[in-house]
Amino acid sequence: MDIYSKGFTIVELMIAITILAVTMMFAAPSFTTMISNNRISAAANEFIGALQLAKAESTARIAPATICKRNGDGSGCAAGGSWKDGWIVFADLNGDGAVDNDDTVILNHAELDTRITFNSTGGIADFITYNPSGITTITGVQVLMMCDDRGYAKSAKGILITITGRGSVMNGPDTGQLTCL
Repeated sequence: MDIYSKGFTIVELMIAITILAVTMMFAAPSFTTMISNNRISAAANEFIGALQLAKAESTARIAPATICKRNGDGSGCAAGGSWKDGWIVFADLNGDGAVDNDDTVILNHAELDTRITFNSTGGIADFITYNPSGITTITGVQVLMMCDDRGYAKSAKGILITITGRGSVMNGPDTGQLTCL
């Protein structure tokens, strides 16, 4: 019978902890980059989903549907401001781009993470309205740029919206935009 206990000595434990700490030191920057990339990609995809929802609602209801910049309390649309403050998708029965008493709010998306900026190139004012045919009120291809606190780099996302209402996410440099807006 062995009277000595089996296990790690304090020296072996300290060596294992040191190896773990060094490994984590090299892995941590990769994790933060991955988290930042996922944060901005998720936000861009959520906006694309809202565009698709507005288009689907306009054709299903046979009435205009609008996506607009969300105001501070989330009760309606904001004139000016940024898409970063969130957005609202609603059945816009009179097509005026504002939430009225007879309009139905379908989606109310909260403000984005404080590290993200999200603005349009100017061709999209404060809202995008889809007609019952699924065509938008915008002209040509318009771009919205989404960047985070890392600035304009390969992590920036551009959301292209066509007159037919189709939205697609691209890397920032691929949109032709040279900076975050």
